[in-house]
Amino acid sequence: MSDPMAASRADIPADLERYRSSGVISRDDIAAVRMLIEMAKRDGHTPPDLLGWLGMCLAMRTVRDGHTCVDFGRITEWAAGLDLHGEARGVWPGEVKRWLRALTATEALVGPPGSRRPFIVDGTRLYLGRSYSEEASIAQSIRERAAANRLRILLGGPGTGKTTKVAYDLVESFSSLPADAPPPRLALAAPTGKAAARMSEVLRQRCLDAGASEAVLAAVTAEPARTVHKLLGYNPSRARRYTYHAGNPLPYDTVIVDEASMLSSALMHHLLVAVHPEAEIRLVGDPDQLASVDAGTVLGDLAVFGHASQQTSPLHTCIETLTTIHRAEAPEIITLSTAIRESSPQGAFEVLTAGSPAVTWIDPGDRSALDTAVAEVVAHANALRKAARRRSPANVLNTKSQLQVLCAHRDGPMGVGGWNARIEKGMAIAAGEPWYAGRPIMITRNSRALGLANGDVGVVVPQGKRMEALFGLPNDLKSVPVTRLEDVATVHALTIHKSQGSEYDHAVIVLPEQPSRIVTRELLYTGVTRAKKQVTVIGSRDVIEAAIQTPIRRATGLAERLATT
Repeated sequence: MSDPMAASRADIPADLERYRSSGVISRDDIAAVRMLIEMAKRDGHTPPDLLGWLGMCLAMRTVRDGHTCVDFGRITEWAAGLDLHGEARGVWPGEVKRWLRALTATEALVGPPGSRRPFIVDGTRLYLGRSYSEEASIAQSIRERAAANRLRILLGGPGTGKTTKVAYDLVESFSSLPADAPPPRLALAAPTGKAAARMSEVLRQRCLDAGASEAVLAAVTAEPARTVHKLLGYNPSRARRYTYHAGNPLPYDTVIVDEASMLSSALMHHLLVAVHPEAEIRLVGDPDQLASVDAGTVLGDLAVFGHASQQTSPLHTCIETLTTIHRAEAPEIITLSTAIRESSPQGAFEVLTAGSPAVTWIDPGDRSALDTAVAEVVAHANALRKAARRRSPANVLNTKSQLQVLCAHRDGPMGVGGWNARIEKGMAIAAGEPWYAGRPIMITRNSRALGLANGDVGVVVPQGKRMEALFGLPNDLKSVPVTRLEDVATVHALTIHKSQGSEYDHAVIVLPEQPSRIVTRELLYTGVTRAKKQVTVIGSRDVIEAAIQTPIRRATGLAERLATT
């Protein structure tokens, strides 16, 4: 009896193994494409050649790498992020026409825009069908809202006054309303729970600073800021995962989303379709920060379009970029972040080597300097433990925000795991003491029952004979018994990705010992700009220079789509 799986494997081009063994594609990519090809073969269609297979496998990979598509027009640049090695280096095709001929020959699986195919070719780009639909929907919604004057995009780096600008705009818009008009319904949201909690507090204070009336304050504080997922009523266990959508729009007149650089293409799509057509949406963020861990760089694409578009474009008038930095403390940190953003290693090292107390550079080969940094971090961890034992919530959370280790990697001696172990060893934490006073923890999976979201950070404190964890802000605390917590991680150190939306008095940035394709300009910039008063960068000159000169390579078609349609 013949083996159908063996027959399927026999149809896979032998040369495809070169790309799998070199890590360019995975077994799962091949399995997914093979299933689609088998379905097409049953309908009498001819299977693709090697390039057709490889192109579709690369499209499957885009989900993991943050791309919305494979751009064959820039395939050499795009492939630079794949770390090609082994045999794949010598057999990587570069001619776009070869790719497109191989793909479009498989008509059952690959089609043009508007067709219902698993893969869509648009120009020189290959999309998964869903990714193409989401990107096209975003572009259409952005254009329509810009034309109707129901879109505002506010861009700027740390200290440029984005939240202050939002507050003054709200005060101005409220003051122009008729006296008998009902207050607008306002929704505040951010991608993470930390960013949402900070948004509520900071925006309320900025409104007070701007002389906001009681009506404005009441509207701003009517509902707390939520994660975008909570705002949309996301529930993965339902057939229709989002409560709010085009058929059931959000009941708000204005929706303001902070830290919008962290929104993926998929989440931005669901947000835009859920905002009522007559409502206004405001996107606020720093396009130079890290993008979402999922596919897409929507805010970055909007910034690119805004800089390149004609001033007569309706969308151009919706985009405002703040450049003046108002933050007075630690101007050296601003100078360093600017040099990183502008891809200037020379400018960055001028700041790193200047000897300022606000900026410290430690080469990991300098064991004495590294030991001193570790001792400072351990001292802070012990101070947090002492504050937790006293159980003064404001003091605990204030102490927590004074210093944070931020690592580029999770694993390895210079990663999150290595630094957490190093710090707990310095604190003399026993292996059997998981819930010690002062343990900083992060929620790693949403808990609807506890009202906690992935990324929420808390501190363990004693409460009588039991231990609890404090989450939130000093004036808005949530206390949860640790026995109810399931998915948590220790975060004396955490990844730079997880730090987005947070600020610390002193940020200790830890880079790996060797250059890495994930250690990019945006990653280093994001880490440095988490610091308000002091930043320490631990990394070799080679690693820092490589990071500054390595921008994130994400293939999307959104900026071009906005410009041409």
